[in-house]
Amino acid sequence: MNVLKIALFSAISTAVVLSSCKKDDNETNPSENDTRWITLSAAIDDPSNITVGDGNAGTMIYSVSVADAKNPNVTIDAFKNGLAVKSSRTARLQASADGNYLYNIQYTGDDGGIFNKYRVYGGKDFRAEGPEVETATYVSTSPRWLKAAEGVGVAVRAAANAVEFEGTNPNFVFKQRTAKTDAITLDLNDPRITKTTSFDLALSPQEIAAGYYVSRIDVPVINKAGNKVFIGAAISKHNTTSFTISADGLPVFATDNSIKSWAKTLVLDYPSLLNSQIITSNQTRGNTNGYRSTMQYIGTDGNVYQATSGELAGTGGSKILRISSTTNNYDNSYVFSLDAALGVTNSYIETWKYVGNGIGFVIYNVGGQGGYIAKINLNDKTATKYTIPNEATLDFGQIQNITVEGDEVFIAVAPIGGDGNIYIFNRITGQMTVGAKLANEVGGQYIGTY
Repeated sequence: MNVLKIALFSAISTAVVLSSCKKDDNETNPSENDTRWITLSAAIDDPSNITVGDGNAGTMIYSVSVADAKNPNVTIDAFKNGLAVKSSRTARLQASADGNYLYNIQYTGDDGGIFNKYRVYGGKDFRAEGPEVETATYVSTSPRWLKAAEGVGVAVRAAANAVEFEGTNPNFVFKQRTAKTDAITLDLNDPRITKTTSFDLALSPQEIAAGYYVSRIDVPVINKAGNKVFIGAAISKHNTTSFTISADGLPVFATDNSIKSWAKTLVLDYPSLLNSQIITSNQTRGNTNGYRSTMQYIGTDGNVYQATSGELAGTGGSKILRISSTTNNYDNSYVFSLDAALGVTNSYIETWKYVGNGIGFVIYNVGGQGGYIAKINLNDKTATKYTIPNEATLDFGQIQNITVEGDEVFIAVAPIGGDGNIYIFNRITGQMTVGAKLANEVGGQYIGTY
């Protein structure tokens, strides 16, 4: 099958440029290609959905210079002035380190799974470059993916297979549940699929017998040595002794949320995507797949630092784990507890950014409430919380990205449907300043800086 849906470059460029040919006051001359752009992404609310701020009606993008992003007298309205990114629901956007390119795999819909690359020229001027790449054949119309290393994308999908069982009604016996697992690599510089793999993924015999199985994978990252890709995993569990009988006479085993699995990561060789294995941390019971945002990074020391979801309520909150660059396995002597560092209970890391030398910036809630920002030190396991407006009622549930330029960290902060600002944090001194104003719309959310 032809995996590339190649459209004539000039036709793609013309379509994008025509959709954005009207300049606005904040748009910069596209000829200024040496500008470091900061791109804002904003999720549109689906008014037909009862949940306000679901972000399910598409994504807008708008770019400004670093100077404008830092200027509190500048107003950015990505909803009115931005470009709609191709995506039926919230786009899964990634960017090159220099901010010159955005990458998107469309999420669901008729064109779900289509990869697009855009050159950033400022304002709403984003020009498509290279061919579209069809990934749905391998990883579905709603793949999970990241820029796993500069110039390399990895898209993944895990879909739980049907439960295998033995016996007859009413004496059914649970046997196992595996997951059909797929992964591909993408060349982001010359857009194309470079490798594919597909296999059934199973946990250990003991975990299988207890009802555990892989239900989702996400946030792939390639290690510093460039020979492994680490993929976060969500682990679910069945009650193997409790089931109902479906209309066709088959057993439906109940979900069991009482005992969460130890945190796990899928590891594949890179670039071959062969030799799958599961590694397990004994430091926390939680998932490592995140939600729409990067959750693991290569540290300055070469180790991988991986944020987990919160554990069951009241049992320890989110952790950051370490995968050793020497063994490519969990370093079970290390754990960073956000709860312990901040003196809170039941924290949940929505997203975070590793910014060098053991320092990170974390966006989190506490007990499912609020939206907070803290600077963390993974070396001495400390954290410093910032105070931002409306933090007790903020919701960062859709957040996708934090960007870094030099020593400055840029985070978009705005209530659902309310105006906000870009906040800038110095990664060395920790100083926080308030940047450009973000104009919002009903149900809208600013979900990333790139």
